[in-house]
Amino acid sequence: MATDIMLTLTLDASLGAALRRAAVDRGWSPESLAVDCIRQSLEVALRHRVLVERMETIDAALMAMAKAVDELAHPNNDGGTELDQICRFRP
Repeated sequence: MATDIMLTLTLDASLGAALRRAAVDRGWSPESLAVDCIRQSLEVALRHRVLVERMETIDAALMAMAKAVDELAHPNNDGGTELDQICRFRP
């Protein structure tokens, strides 16, 4: 069950004035505009973090594949394995 988190935000005067003007131009309250901006920033940060985690997973899988191919082709592996025997791709 989600619970609300309460934050206190202090802006310098010029940023606060810009926020107030932007909110008034759109018919919003400065608080609702600030909350929307924070929500969007957190969503972008979360998506970025998920993307980085996925890239790390893919990198690890590619490294595992490269090591497996290296081990299969290594001459100390009973003379090596012919790589064309393990690859389904045929030019």
